[in-house]
Amino acid sequence: MDCGEEVSLLRAALSRLKGVRELHFDLAKGRMTVEYAPEFVSEDEIFAAVEGAGMRCQRWEEAARPGRGGGWERAAVWASGALLALGLALEAWLGGEALETLLAHGHRAGHGHAAPATATVCYAASMAAGVLVFWRKAWTALRTARADMNLLVMVSLAGACALGEWTEGATLAFLYALAGRLEALSLERARRSVARLLELIPAQASLVHGDHEHRVEADSLVPGARVRVRAGERIPCDGVVLEGEALVDQAPMTGESVPVPKRAGDEVFAGTLSTGGTLLVEVRRPAGDTRLERMLRMVEESGSRKAESERLVERFARRYTPAVLLLAFSVAVLPPLAGMGAWSEWAYHGMVVLLIACPCAFVISTPVTVMAALASAARQGVLIKGGAFLEAAGRLRALAMDRHGILTQGEPRLARRETLDQEEKDALEAWQKWRLEEGPGIPVTPRWAAAGGMQARLAERIAELAADGCTVSAPQGRSVLEAWCDAPLARAARHVEALRRLGVRRIVLLASDPEPAARAAAQAAGVDEFRAELSAEEKAEAVEDLKREYGNAAMLADCVADAPALRRATVGISVAAPAAEAAQESADVVVTGSPLEKVVFLIAHARRALRVIRQNIALALLLKAVFFLAAAAGKATLWMAVAADTGATLLVTLNGLRLLKAAGHPTEQA
Repeated sequence: MDCGEEVSLLRAALSRLKGVRELHFDLAKGRMTVEYAPEFVSEDEIFAAVEGAGMRCQRWEEAARPGRGGGWERAAVWASGALLALGLALEAWLGGEALETLLAHGHRAGHGHAAPATATVCYAASMAAGVLVFWRKAWTALRTARADMNLLVMVSLAGACALGEWTEGATLAFLYALAGRLEALSLERARRSVARLLELIPAQASLVHGDHEHRVEADSLVPGARVRVRAGERIPCDGVVLEGEALVDQAPMTGESVPVPKRAGDEVFAGTLSTGGTLLVEVRRPAGDTRLERMLRMVEESGSRKAESERLVERFARRYTPAVLLLAFSVAVLPPLAGMGAWSEWAYHGMVVLLIACPCAFVISTPVTVMAALASAARQGVLIKGGAFLEAAGRLRALAMDRHGILTQGEPRLARRETLDQEEKDALEAWQKWRLEEGPGIPVTPRWAAAGGMQARLAERIAELAADGCTVSAPQGRSVLEAWCDAPLARAARHVEALRRLGVRRIVLLASDPEPAARAAAQAAGVDEFRAELSAEEKAEAVEDLKREYGNAAMLADCVADAPALRRATVGISVAAPAAEAAQESADVVVTGSPLEKVVFLIAHARRALRVIRQNIALALLLKAVFFLAAAAGKATLWMAVAADTGATLLVTLNGLRLLKAAGHPTEQA
């Protein structure tokens, strides 16, 4: 699928089948999902219906190169072009500068001029070769009464033959067939960009057994197995380092520009590259469930969540094409009825308007851009779960965030541990019971100790531990209180300033930590506003307040207790961490690496994508308007109309594909 019109053809062909329940289309990836009842319709019948619409399909997991046409189609396109060139050469040689006349005067080249019979045969053969590529789609459009571009071109070719415009008819057929090939090739480049990431996982791994090792298939690795990774090899699994030290290039996963040191106890990911040193790694996730593969699945699924601009474009296109069909009919009929010229002349102008009416460039402009933006963001360690969230990120004006691991280093150290006597332990256990009844996310802080009716002496000890800017924890079943301190992140202030330059007008720290810890983190990062000792529900309510005030607000967090706030946000952003999988399920965006830095990238990248979408829509509409004016003045021709539509489609596609390459460092983009 390379055009929204083909989606209409497929929908019309498959909707008639009894048992087909739902159809979902991802134009950018060339994928159709069919939900059907096997007792009423078979897979073979679905395949046959697709072929009846002039296309071919295969099961998605079997589609090694989706969207690419067969060899016979390429041969037909080049045969059409070769026969057209031969016809032009013969006509120029045997009498009449055909190409020069065509370029200078358009369709008037045929009036008062008869091409030599041999040239006419070449033109007719050129038309036939070009028509081979799309005639079945045109026939399906005619049978289903849907006037798509394929049918419009066929009508125009028939009109060109009737008017004796063989040169222009052949040019039209060749250009239209060539346009389909170029569009397919352009989209194929984008479709392959994400799939290439999967190739990073090596096919084999060195499995360690006692004092020896041997090579096995990487997809046979199971949790608990041990593999050895040497310098220059890619890591075949998600796991943890048991022995050794090495620098690992994690750019495909996190977008980090330099390799990071890994030693015993550190996590490593499938597809990353050991650039120096040897590691012994214990497998923690089974093959098929690595972070890289889950990331790819997430990007694949993101196509079903369309951006609002995509939906607006589709709604506009549904009204746009019928309106232009009425305009084309009026152009062909009304002027000759009013005695303003010959029927053949105005019929020609009507056909030109029909071709100009094709909304392909307009419809394809947004999904290609969104897909390219999602793919490049994934390579930078920012996994966006759909175009809707990409677009929302581009419009963010407010950001709320948690403290741990975002404004701090995320590596708390135990500062103090105090043992409780039996009376204090009993009081703590009673408070813990109240805490569970009240709901998740209630922290161990002076405020909530008082709210839960905690013993005064114990509440005072908690307040004392929290006064130094530490977070207090009370491990279940243990007679201790622990104070954990997490140092501020030095580069957080730079990222906060970058967010302000990007236009984020309000940045708020929503912390469950005691007030001294929240204040210290906010001051170090330059965050003007903070709230401390918040429960999970209070954080969610604070996010709702930001949404009411600013329209769009994001929440950045890394723990399951913040899942309610992530769900309430316009864009919920979770940090990818093993302990935060529940939060990742609730989030709309998952980031790896430095969270705040990746949010800067996300907003800058999303705003760049919105600019490209607007450019593409404006470009497509502008070119349509220019050629409508040329058609109204009688200056546009059939082949010019197709060339304009092809040119516009390729321009918006290539402009969108620019987003496959992320622009610069996140903070530099700001």
